[in-house]
Amino acid sequence: MIFKLWSPWLLFWVSCTAQKSPPPEFVGPVCDKPPCTRRVIKVKMYIEDSLWDRMAREARGNPTELIEKQMDIIFSRVNKHLKNLDNGGFKVDFARDVVKLNRSEIVLEDTYVDRINGNKTTKVDPTNIFSHTFTFQEAVQKLPDRHSTDLRILFIPERGPDPTLATSEETCICNPDWFGCIAVFSIRFLDNWGHHQAVFAHEIGHALGMDLHDDQFYTSNPNDQLLMWSGIGFRAFIWSPEAKRRINNQDNSCLAKEIPSSNIVFPDD
Repeated sequence: MIFKLWSPWLLFWVSCTAQKSPPPEFVGPVCDKPPCTRRVIKVKMYIEDSLWDRMAREARGNPTELIEKQMDIIFSRVNKHLKNLDNGGFKVDFARDVVKLNRSEIVLEDTYVDRINGNKTTKVDPTNIFSHTFTFQEAVQKLPDRHSTDLRILFIPERGPDPTLATSEETCICNPDWFGCIAVFSIRFLDNWGHHQAVFAHEIGHALGMDLHDDQFYTSNPNDQLLMWSGIGFRAFIWSPEAKRRINNQDNSCLAKEIPSSNIVFPDD
């Protein structure tokens, strides 16, 4: 899910003037200008209060270690997808730093500007993922150090009737003049946060530069394999040529380059 507001006329023009292509097959990443090094997305994690409390009951105490283990599972899977993007790909690094939302620097308001509903000032609805998204984003935008990390992710328990499982701000990475760079991920199973790993990779793809969906460029999505299709399949794994092109065209050079483990020098004992 992305937040850029497109006019109905523009969407009609895109769909009618651009002939759609057959669904693409998997193509491995390319390196345009060797050597290509993976870029690291520094992420800060926030855990919505009720989700933190539920994990605390599971852990019978401080849930930090249990949550960090779930994060490791999520991002080991997400990073396998991000590695298949061109020019070295990408990697999420959360530095094993998670915090309960109400103990963080984030201060949420009781209302938010609903950017997908005519910019109306709207009362917070805890059952609505878009309410969480815009409230969180507006709080991030007020932080004096909002650009100190590349992406901030809020984890919430899955709730409400809306089938949307995750959201993100499109094209926000390395884009300091844009809206706050955030994502919101819903968790369905307390013991398997990585269940929707393809959905989470999809949202990071939006933040990296894929500002549309594959539906607008390809005729179909056999076996639900396209990561940037609007309805993400459980086993999706293919970055389409259009998704790769748009991500390649976004300037993500502010992201640090991964340091190969062979180049890390450890101090003498």
